[in-house]
Amino acid sequence: MTLKILKKKMKMLTASCGEKMKIRKATKKDLKEVAKIFREETSKKPYSTKWTEQSSYKAICELFKKAEINLAVIDDKIVGFIISRITPEKKYAYIEELWLKSKYQGKGTGKFLMKFVEDKYKKKGVKNIGITANQKAKALYFYKKLGYKKEHSFFHMNKKLK
Repeated sequence: MTLKILKKKMKMLTASCGEKMKIRKATKKDLKEVAKIFREETSKKPYSTKWTEQSSYKAICELFKKAEINLAVIDDKIVGFIISRITPEKKYAYIEELWLKSKYQGKGTGKFLMKFVEDKYKKKGVKNIGITANQKAKALYFYKKLGYKKEHSFFHMNKKLK
């Protein structure tokens, strides 16, 4: 993405959020705040997960080791993040997680993060990018608006071990 296009997109995002957002790569120092956003947002419906401070931090640290975390930052505060990775063959990319603080949802922040990641992988020659979404989540419609299509060739299954 050229600097001119990026500046234009930043102006559009500033207009929709009312504040200027930056995207930057996460460092280890950011992981507690990322885990907090993850824990808080996944505790809401339809996810209703029960992460502890420790378990969410551990999960984010594991993802930090195998994927890239990019942060949405406004006024030096992390307001959201996207975690993505690319296959070793660099043919396919996958978005592991995308979470925003509630206040920043529906204002262009998620779209900006998605576009940032898509452009990054497109430059690396990636032809396809995937994401998994909860069927009952508003995010499913968000991804469809961005051009993601539902694949019927597979679905996620889970079994509780006793």
